[in-house]
Amino acid sequence: MNTFFTKLLNYYDLTVADYERLCAKVTSDDLPRAHDFFNFDKFIKRIEKAIDSDEKVVIYGDYDADGILATSILKYAFNKRGKDVFTMIPSRYKDGYGLNTAVVDKFSNRGINLIITVDNGINQYEAIDLANALGIDVLVSDHHELGEALPNAVAILHPELSNLPRINSCGAYMALVISYGILGYYDDYLISLAGIATLADMMPLVDRNRTVVKLAIEAMNDQQYFTLIKLNDSTFVDETSMSMKIAPKINALGRLSQNYEANVLVEYFTTTDIKRHYDISAYVEKVYRERKDMSRGETLSGEELAFPAIVLITDELEGVLGLIAQNYVLEHNKPAFVFTESSEDPALLKGSVRSRSGFNVVDAFSHLNHLIVTSGGHPEAGGLTIKKDDFKAFYHAVNEYAKHHPLVKVSDKYLEVTLAEITTENYALVKKLAPFGHKFRAPLLFVSPLTNINYAYSRDEKHVITTLSNGIKLIGFFLAEASKNPHNIAFTALFSESRFRGRQSIELRINEFITA
Repeated sequence: MNTFFTKLLNYYDLTVADYERLCAKVTSDDLPRAHDFFNFDKFIKRIEKAIDSDEKVVIYGDYDADGILATSILKYAFNKRGKDVFTMIPSRYKDGYGLNTAVVDKFSNRGINLIITVDNGINQYEAIDLANALGIDVLVSDHHELGEALPNAVAILHPELSNLPRINSCGAYMALVISYGILGYYDDYLISLAGIATLADMMPLVDRNRTVVKLAIEAMNDQQYFTLIKLNDSTFVDETSMSMKIAPKINALGRLSQNYEANVLVEYFTTTDIKRHYDISAYVEKVYRERKDMSRGETLSGEELAFPAIVLITDELEGVLGLIAQNYVLEHNKPAFVFTESSEDPALLKGSVRSRSGFNVVDAFSHLNHLIVTSGGHPEAGGLTIKKDDFKAFYHAVNEYAKHHPLVKVSDKYLEVTLAEITTENYALVKKLAPFGHKFRAPLLFVSPLTNINYAYSRDEKHVITTLSNGIKLIGFFLAEASKNPHNIAFTALFSESRFRGRQSIELRINEFITA
């Protein structure tokens, strides 16, 4: 047996049978039965009543990629049934997250009979109670954490309310399940949208989530859907381009839309008007470029970097604060709190936090609770609101806490290989396990010893760009200087695939050099 293959199996703790199962071709029949979700029949029965009675229906989504794609999936499915429905992607700045009473009042005034929530609704008790009082039925599809009680909706679809393995699936996946009930089959285009959302929302890439992403990649490459290829800037699609090219462009519009501009994306994914596809995609590209510029953040002074945490106020929009904070964490290896003045109340500051192992955001919020108005999140990311007058006290309190909770480097798991094992054949063995993503990462290679490598560099002498004897390219961005260290004993790297003008090439992307 190939020794690399044995190492690969050990890396993932797989048997040969496990490997073959993960590599096997999948079809839509491999997706869970829709009836495995509790309330599925009741949910679809209420939709059929709305179609048969020509009721006024609104699909209420969310402003992130998952919510936008979930809304698009349902709109598309209703269109295929010949039923016109309203859709609403709320404004992050005017409506906030989730169905609310003000929006329900507006729907009532417009004569809406049925609200279907996607990617929200499971904790919006007050809004749903108001809808009931106003004679509006509500169907909830969501994947966020269940509260102590369920809302008083006609029916609820949720990953945990099922007979399936207890893993989270995104809002668009739940919308895909509903589309099956509406259409009677899983549509390949809608599978593609759900696959993008699964990656965008960082769902664990196991079980049904892995299946839907695998199906999405196959469908997008086979069918060449114009709306998706246009956002991808390439006819070749894989999990990397879905999560790094397509999803960020969808997210950008939701993050920056101060009004309701993100709603054009639902039109983009559901219209058959090619001119609108061109117009909207050009607009999305423009907003995405603006978002990239904004998310870089300001260059920090030595004084700002002298403390254990980065805590600052910016003029940027709330929707890009998390991106700015994340960039600071990556660049400076410190927890980052980035605030901006609240658009609702100038006496308040709204902020985003990003961190890594060692500084638990939830624990920090608990410790700083006396200075926080509202907060929420998970160990490595969160959002909060504080009083502007408390900023100075908050700044000092965060840094005092961070002094005792520094970020720690988590030991990476490596697949130890020699240069001789960096071959196209071994790359193919790895590639068969794709798609890779959250909870199923591509193997991180530990390459040693580094003998007989004659490094070549980019024209500006900043990057390693070397072709190995077997034709595989060795790429190391901003690692030219590090490659010249005589004490290097290894480097860590990931297999990568590049396509240019229809030609495929295999690369090894160096992460870092390891010294003795």
